[in-house]
Amino acid sequence: MAVDTGKTCIGLYCGKTVLFSNGSNETFGECGGCPRGQRTDSYSICRQCMGTPVLYDWLYLGFMGLLPLILHWFFIEWYSGKKSSSAFFQHITALLECTVAALITLLVNDPVGYLHIRSCGVEKLSDWYTMLYNPSPDYVNTVHCTQEAVYPL
Repeated sequence: MAVDTGKTCIGLYCGKTVLFSNGSNETFGECGGCPRGQRTDSYSICRQCMGTPVLYDWLYLGFMGLLPLILHWFFIEWYSGKKSSSAFFQHITALLECTVAALITLLVNDPVGYLHIRSCGVEKLSDWYTMLYNPSPDYVNTVHCTQEAVYPL
């Protein structure tokens, strides 16, 4: 589909959001950072990410999900003493807390109500360090178009 948006946006990650879509006609906003879960296409238009995570993405998410649990368990052992009878109950409670938190996080993020994760995937090397690609059109002020996370999910 050929899209004429007038001009492309500055920077690799700056794009125009779709304000209104009626079949083949789309109305676009101003150039800026794409909303969460979207990335720019070749015409500098923000498009919804519809990919699924690959193995490396799952490994990263698994690590980030297990890190709080391991830290909980470490500090339970650190502060419980040698012969604490409540340590086992605290370990089970920490496991339940981290599991429920992960499930609620998945349910409240897009797509809301589904245990499904969408990924933009990695297309080029700059996707790993997006914060380094915020454009500075006048060499003084920086236009912040990249996402808050470095990891390209």
